[in-house]
Amino acid sequence: WTTPGKRDMYMNAVKNLFLAEILTNIHGFVAVVTNHAGDDMYRFREGCRPFSGSFYLRQVLASVDFAYGTDLVDFLHGWLNYQIEHHMW
Repeated sequence: WTTPGKRDMYMNAVKNLFLAEILTNIHGFVAVVTNHAGDDMYRFREGCRPFSGSFYLRQVLASVDFAYGTDLVDFLHGWLNYQIEHHMW
């Protein structure tokens, strides 16, 4: 930290990284929670064996796909708005 300019650049970089982390987490939360936590989603009382026919059926029944309109918007959501495909593969 020999010069004040270097310290200012460092602190600005740290602030930008912190802000980017917060915005990324908010965006991820909004994109994921809206597709995983709805009152209208089907819930199962008992478990099933992983990767069985029942497991894949449950993935489709308990997931939601949202079409937002354009590929650009889907890209910005990381295609997480297609939860059926996400849970199947």
